[in-house]
Amino acid sequence: MSEYVSNISIEQAAALLKNQSGSIAVLTHAKPDGDAFGAVVAVVSALNKQDINAHGYLVPPVPNNFKELKGADLVSTIQSSEEINQHDFFLIVDTGARAQVGFLDEFLQSKSDNIMIVDHHLSGDIAAKFKYIDSKAGAVCEIVWQLVNHLLDEPLGQDFLSQTIREAIFVGIVSDTGWFRFSNTRPITHTLAAQLIEEGVNHSELFHILEQQERPEKLKLLVRAIASLELLADERIAVMTLTLSDFEETGAYEEETERLVDIPQKVGTVQLVVLISEKLIEKNGISQTICRMSFRSKSGPNAIDVAHIASHFGGGGHARAAGAKVSGTAHQNILNVRETLIQALEQ
Repeated sequence: MSEYVSNISIEQAAALLKNQSGSIAVLTHAKPDGDAFGAVVAVVSALNKQDINAHGYLVPPVPNNFKELKGADLVSTIQSSEEINQHDFFLIVDTGARAQVGFLDEFLQSKSDNIMIVDHHLSGDIAAKFKYIDSKAGAVCEIVWQLVNHLLDEPLGQDFLSQTIREAIFVGIVSDTGWFRFSNTRPITHTLAAQLIEEGVNHSELFHILEQQERPEKLKLLVRAIASLELLADERIAVMTLTLSDFEETGAYEEETERLVDIPQKVGTVQLVVLISEKLIEKNGISQTICRMSFRSKSGPNAIDVAHIASHFGGGGHARAAGAKVSGTAHQNILNVRETLIQALEQ
């Protein structure tokens, strides 16, 4: 994926959405996290407040706890592109990568003149006529907050949709900053979060929904991940793998790998982490195994850019958090991954 940049301002993005005479589909990457979900909900809520016909769509797997968040009824989980074909305009938030939109890829490639991307990643290859990109934003919801305020004719009040917008933005911010732990947290991030709490967001309730509602199966999957842990290069690299049998035997879901990759960063010497998770897919009627790779690196003077590492495998992301998908099993890919990480550490 090549770098991509804005070709419209945030004000122009809002005006384009407000001037749409047809219906708008708000989309994001497959396997949505809190930032993706929050961005979709916030934009749909704001458009609906303006009496603009808009609906949000998520490509599974979708975390079950999202059902407890405000605005969950404004989004639908879909299984094919046919379910969004009736819309006239498409807003994609929190990604610009074809590899991240799943079965929507081919459909979106045919709609480029009617697509807008709002994102905070460095690269993307989805063909879109309109783009607003701010890679300095800690979460796409920081950008969406600006977009929402340009969309609305009146300031947010205390009505349900206003509170839904506030909660959705907060969910996005805390999800992508790790509850303000990650290096992408900026002063403006704290300022916005403080404003949202002051205006009624219940942060402790959201922490309970987002962080304390796991199934026992996720803990069993965590045990498998830790059991697979390899420490390489003087314990500066951590590699974990999860196979298809790990998911089958624990009963865990694909989306329950979320945050497992962060665990090895607790080790003081570790600078780089990768979690390789196998997944079974069907392609042309044939079942095949692919691997999802999640990369993380610690901040600091010698921090490694994992987005660059992910690009070797056709992926991308941020400097401290990135991902990629490759064909084959974990066993077939592990040697190449190890060598790539060691080379990155030595550069």
